[in-house]
Amino acid sequence: MKLIEKIGEIIEAFTIKVPIAWRIIFGVILVGGIGAAILLSVMNPGDNQLSERSENKENVYLYEEVLFADEIYIKVIGINVIENNDIYTLNLQVRIEQWNTDININQQEIRPDMFELRLVDKNASSPMSVFVQSLANATVSAMASGALGGDINVIEETLGFAGDYVSGAIENATSEEGRTISANYDAFEPYYPYLENGVSTIIDLSFVLNEDFLNSTKTMVLSIDDGLKRVQKNIFLVLRSNTSPYTIQFDLDGGLFESLNSTISVNIGQIIDIPDEVPIKNGYQFLYWTSKKGDKSTKIRDLYFYTYEENQVFIVYAYYQPTIPLDEFANIGDNISFKNNTVLLKVTSVFFSSEVLVQNPDYQEILMQAGSGKKYLVVNITIEKTATGNDFTLDNDNDFYLENKHAKQNVSSYYGYTKFNSIKPIDDYSWIGIEIKDIGTYQITLVFEVFESLNYEENLYFLEVDFYATSYADSILIR
Repeated sequence: MKLIEKIGEIIEAFTIKVPIAWRIIFGVILVGGIGAAILLSVMNPGDNQLSERSENKENVYLYEEVLFADEIYIKVIGINVIENNDIYTLNLQVRIEQWNTDININQQEIRPDMFELRLVDKNASSPMSVFVQSLANATVSAMASGALGGDINVIEETLGFAGDYVSGAIENATSEEGRTISANYDAFEPYYPYLENGVSTIIDLSFVLNEDFLNSTKTMVLSIDDGLKRVQKNIFLVLRSNTSPYTIQFDLDGGLFESLNSTISVNIGQIIDIPDEVPIKNGYQFLYWTSKKGDKSTKIRDLYFYTYEENQVFIVYAYYQPTIPLDEFANIGDNISFKNNTVLLKVTSVFFSSEVLVQNPDYQEILMQAGSGKKYLVVNITIEKTATGNDFTLDNDNDFYLENKHAKQNVSSYYGYTKFNSIKPIDDYSWIGIEIKDIGTYQITLVFEVFESLNYEENLYFLEVDFYATSYADSILIR
């Protein structure tokens, strides 16, 4: 009764001091909060705690991806231990891929100092040296069987040790001073994965294990930190121990495999690579597999899953992009026309080169070398003047552009569409200043400096021509 009286006093005091409108709002919020709390208690009773098996699903093990800084997928795909005069060196292969599907791009630099070994507060049943020596023995066996150099990978041999060295979730990855081991600083050159979105990079990491580390009974993880202590992710260096056999089905979404089956079975701890063969679908280009149909943001990079259920089926979905219909666009060898066909233009040939000869304003030939990471796209053009009038003089102000878009049609949905800024030709006075006046044929060569990665088959790009201020520009597909 005293408690009820006390609550009444508080309500009475509140009623006197707070306006009626505020009291109504407070009452609505209070009732809503109580209702939500009751609903949550019904749906998730207090004694219904997450099991250890459920918690383990949140951990990341060997050959499982950890999402770092929202867009960067990091996975340890290889492990071995080399012993030399009782000194143990742990070697890891790590795959890193940035996968961005929106306009917000994380420009995180990847550096060797972001990686170190740490010990987490999970006790193992024996010193770390037992696990490390077992990996060293497996590495020697792999070398004896013919695996040489950096290709030695004893990742599947870690499966038997997972139960001994992992229990529950990673609670923290802080180790006392002297119990962390940094990666070899010269392991790889720092780089920005966003510059090659969707392209995997494999880096090699090496760690020399000290006595304190080997004698510890705590659990070992690879820790990744952005260097500013804002983002930290950890990976247990064993395969997940309680994976059950499962089945993978390929949903080809209207495509066809030439020889592969659309269903495969995977045993406990077995690592299956994505097949080299890709499905074929008429009018489309296969891009990758996804975990959700039609959702490009769920791209998968391998076929390694884990499950606590028997005979679970995982479905992966083929993701395609339509290929550009060549017959709807002007291609190499096709004419585009201006001013009622009084001017016709076509691209006769294209090729790439690392160096080109151009003329300076004094009409002297100079040899130019492409910059680092660049190359030259050389475009040979024929211009035909079929009638008098509509004269113009070629310049490098706005006559020609290399574009990722077509002047008259939207092509952003087609395979190969690549975002890049308009590129003008290099100043070359072998054609700059030519008067297109007399009836006849004129032949010129345009040179564009482009990125080394640009190629005919994978990228969609156009030569845009804009001769007259009073008529629309037109484009030729460079394909």
